[in-house]
Amino acid sequence: MKLSKAQFKSIFDTYYNPLCNFCSKYLQDRGDIEDVVQEVLVKLWQNHGKIELQKDVKYYLFTSVKNKSIEIIRSRKRKQEILDTIIPDKYFEDPVGDEADLIILKEKLQSSIRQLPPKCQEIFVMNKVNGLTYNEISEELKISVKTVDNQMRRAFKLLREKFGITK
Repeated sequence: MKLSKAQFKSIFDTYYNPLCNFCSKYLQDRGDIEDVVQEVLVKLWQNHGKIELQKDVKYYLFTSVKNKSIEIIRSRKRKQEILDTIIPDKYFEDPVGDEADLIILKEKLQSSIRQLPPKCQEIFVMNKVNGLTYNEISEELKISVKTVDNQMRRAFKLLREKFGITK
């Protein structure tokens, strides 16, 4: 599908606000909503010569916004799951200073992840931050799924040690 600048401007003008409203079903932050919609529209423009639409552009745009929104939700959920997996509830028993403690704890976690051995860190981030499955990581890095599993076990072990958590 080839687009002229005028055609793209027409698509942008027609769909920007409806896409933002649609995206708000998934995300609450206005900045996130606008980022998603703009990213989808920019991708359309950058790849307009390569994109083969099965249906019309409206279907492509709304589907892309939905998928990108879900990707963001999953990414945030994974980040929270990392914290929940590594950091025990005892850190959150004192309501005084919880927010400050959480910020410090998140920084300690990020610092601890940066201190993992390079391959271990790369695999951990690919899985827990980027949301790739063990199979996807193994294909991308051209290593076995068992190696990915071993590196993830190692990462969790090292992170638990950093936080003084015994299993």
